[in-house]
Amino acid sequence: MIVYSVMMLVIFAILIMKGNASLINCYREERVKDRAAYCTKMGQALLIMAFSTTVSGVVSLFSGEKPVIFTALIVTLVGVSIGIVRIFHVQKKYGGGVF
Repeated sequence: MIVYSVMMLVIFAILIMKGNASLINCYREERVKDRAAYCTKMGQALLIMAFSTTVSGVVSLFSGEKPVIFTALIVTLVGVSIGIVRIFHVQKKYGGGVF
């Protein structure tokens, strides 16, 4: 199930990077100043989140030891945090505000 979730996130990220802003939020589309840059940056943020969860899963497969699992958890938390911060930054820069 986790593999499916990561694959869907990657697919959505690629679709958004290609310019399909309607997958993000309908009312935001009207407020976006530069649609191409908005979609590219938002897709990159989602790819960062997908990449970090994928790397975390691969790292945790190699060993069940606590240091390895802790490293995988840190990779996930850092990647998702970076992705969320980038999403807020892109939303503020191109969408006219966070909310």
